[in-house]
Amino acid sequence: MNHILRVRMYSSGTVSAIQKSAKSIRNEFLDYFKEDLGHTFIRSSPVISYNDHTIAFVNAGMNQFKGIFLDYYNPPAMKVTNSQKCIRISGKHNDLNIVGNDSYHHTFFEMLGSWSFGSYFKEQACRYAWNLLTKHYGINEECLYVTYFGGDERLELEPDLECKDVWLSIGIREDKVLPFGLQENFWEMGISGPCGPCTEIHIDHTKQLKNRCMQINKGYTDLTELWNIVFIQYERLSNGTIVPLPKHYVDTGMGFERLVAVLQGKQSNYDTDIFQPFFKTIQKYTKAPEYKGKFYNDENELDSGYRILADHSRMITVALADGVIPEQSNKLRKIIRKSIDVSEKVFKKQGILSELSYIVVENLGDVYPELQENLKKVQKIIEFEEELYKKLKHDCCKQWTNIVKIYPQLSSITEQLIPGLEDGYKYLRRVLNNLEGSNVLSGSVAFKLYDTYGLNVEIITKLANIESLYFDKVAFQKELECLKHRSRIGLEKSSITDIKKSLEILEENCIPKTDDSFKYKCVLNGNSYEFPKVESKIMALIINDNTIINKANENTNKNIHSTVNETITNYNAESDKDKIGLILDKTLCYSTQGGQISDKAIICSKNWTFNVYDVKKINGYVIHYGKFVQTDLRKWIEELNLKDDCLVSIEPEFRVGVMQHHTATHLLHASIQQIMQAVYLRNSTIIPNSLKCQFNSFGENLSFRQLKEIEELINNVIIANVPVTTKILNALELLAESSVTLIPGEIHFYKDIRLIEINFHDLRSKEACYGTHVFKTGELKYFCFLNYFSKGASNFTLEATVGSLAKSAKLAGENIHYKILDLENELKNGKVTRKTFKTISKKIESEIKNPNRIPIPYLIKEECLMKLKDLDKIFHIQMQEIKKYSRKQKGMD
Repeated sequence: MNHILRVRMYSSGTVSAIQKSAKSIRNEFLDYFKEDLGHTFIRSSPVISYNDHTIAFVNAGMNQFKGIFLDYYNPPAMKVTNSQKCIRISGKHNDLNIVGNDSYHHTFFEMLGSWSFGSYFKEQACRYAWNLLTKHYGINEECLYVTYFGGDERLELEPDLECKDVWLSIGIREDKVLPFGLQENFWEMGISGPCGPCTEIHIDHTKQLKNRCMQINKGYTDLTELWNIVFIQYERLSNGTIVPLPKHYVDTGMGFERLVAVLQGKQSNYDTDIFQPFFKTIQKYTKAPEYKGKFYNDENELDSGYRILADHSRMITVALADGVIPEQSNKLRKIIRKSIDVSEKVFKKQGILSELSYIVVENLGDVYPELQENLKKVQKIIEFEEELYKKLKHDCCKQWTNIVKIYPQLSSITEQLIPGLEDGYKYLRRVLNNLEGSNVLSGSVAFKLYDTYGLNVEIITKLANIESLYFDKVAFQKELECLKHRSRIGLEKSSITDIKKSLEILEENCIPKTDDSFKYKCVLNGNSYEFPKVESKIMALIINDNTIINKANENTNKNIHSTVNETITNYNAESDKDKIGLILDKTLCYSTQGGQISDKAIICSKNWTFNVYDVKKINGYVIHYGKFVQTDLRKWIEELNLKDDCLVSIEPEFRVGVMQHHTATHLLHASIQQIMQAVYLRNSTIIPNSLKCQFNSFGENLSFRQLKEIEELINNVIIANVPVTTKILNALELLAESSVTLIPGEIHFYKDIRLIEINFHDLRSKEACYGTHVFKTGELKYFCFLNYFSKGASNFTLEATVGSLAKSAKLAGENIHYKILDLENELKNGKVTRKTFKTISKKIESEIKNPNRIPIPYLIKEECLMKLKDLDKIFHIQMQEIKKYSRKQKGMD
């Protein structure tokens, strides 16, 4: 089929060829694989990965299928196709600095893809691609060239001659089938993960049909890669080794924007109907000169400004709609601020980003409906970021001028808007003054500049150069790796080194990971929950981060005695610093995670009892920290034997209280999202008698009326006694679910993801979560806020409670309310003297604010305090009227 779609007759009698629109080109690609070749359509995943910490953004269509490639779960179908939203602004695939300067690089783009999960391999994949391009889209095959992997001796990878032979069998001339190395024809998603040789189809945009084989992959803008077909045969391990995968897969990806440019006969992606609406909107909104399509000698940076805003507005809108938060993504915030700078510098206008978000939705909303659903949120965040940036520039300019007067050498730094730059530099100066004569910027100092003051590596390097220091980047990277490791396993810096040693000992000795699946097992018997007791065995003992492995044999026990003798001698059972941790083969204890506090438990055997006050899970090992009850530690270790079973039981009331408050947290989260335009949960703390949640609201605070509405919503769900259901899903199944709430920054597993759902006609909660929950909302009894306060323009905190305490709080609040009504009635009837009113009023106020009594719900407390103020005003007015009347009576006398 030729790339001209149809011929249209105008009234004048002239004939005009109407080219395929971008939307029809996308649909034809998907229909080819769905209808003609029997592939199943899988919708695009969000651009932020929720189960892969190795990538900042989804940068290719295959990202969402990584769990299949690693054999974590089976594919949803043997052949699939989709159009995937992609962002490339960091890591190996970073096109950020190129955007605006050439015709085809973008920070956001769509990847048209097809996959085989064992259905077919190299020959069919190449034929499908070639047929679509040459027969369906009608591209002249003389304009096409193909490349294949030429091998790599260092990695002992052979040339992919099988792929070469496929192309030759299709009929492509041998001089147009070209070998290339790792950089060009070996595809990797990140520093580790699935990978393999690839074959690429390149196109000569000039269509001059001359042989340009020697110019492939040499950076010519009129000779570019069009389609990449990856044969996923290997996995690169974290140590750099490449090993074969047990199953082979096909992953093909074609840049949508490049394909559209080819089929619409354009030299530049920006000349297609994908980008032209953006240019028209920018021109109309700013009254700037029209876009001319210049790439060189653009003295006013006008055309590059057009391209940057068009590209970045797509990336920003898509990222925000998918839940990426500028506060958590420096790259996203940097791009937003760069776009604002271009708007002001080139177009002399503010607010363009928000205006362009409408165009993004108009162009992409039918393919990615989440853009339409989240448009208001996107615009709210953009407006907040613009105001934040404006204030930052105003404040920083003043501060920077002052600091450069003191330290003129800093004038060479142009990144004055980094908030921690001034304080970070002052800290560096203090360190240098104390070290006297040192010419090394140590890893620990550099790390503090990074971690405490928020300076990036580039700025730290510049500061080191200014001070003529050698920047020890190796030591800095080690500190950085420790930080990443701590964030994944939830440890403070002081304990990370010792815990790493403990984990190494456990893994070296092949100690199995703890089975903690029992933590989700419980039975509702009438109105009370029953939790099973679990028989377990002790696998290891940690005393003040010194690890002792129990292998239940005589030689090991001798080694244990000699290794820990000094540790036991120095151990002080009464000290808060000294602690013991038991690692078991099985447990029902919940370890601290996702804001939920760990269980309290008892581990006992025939000769000893161990009270557990804290539980942590690190790399699959569950460590139970606690104290022995009237047990001699030395004697206990001497008798330690794996043949002896122990029994683990949790405190039921403690767990039930936590379950109630975790379910309440989900209802609170859902109701706030329903009421506010843009909000996300920063963190939460869930304990047996209360919950505390911190939110970022992008400048919007909750009103008293909204807080009442939230309480009413949640209590209606409680009264309805709605079931709380749990689904166990893999990563692909989670992506297939609609309206799921995912906490920004959280990384989920590839499988065994728990989806907690509460369905009520006025409020729906659907959240990925590994916490423990009640079975029905009626078990929460009642919900009320205990406190609400905001910090700055964007953050607020809510504290609340459910269950018996909430009902008691409600009764306490009602009692206070009745006392105020009595006082009001007495005031109306003139039965209160000035002294009596003040006494009663102060007594009621002290009851409200007394921290040692049953708490009063926040809304009732605020209403009561406001009522007391009103009564005080009424009382004063009455007193003044009485005084006036009294003076009048005296005058008459």
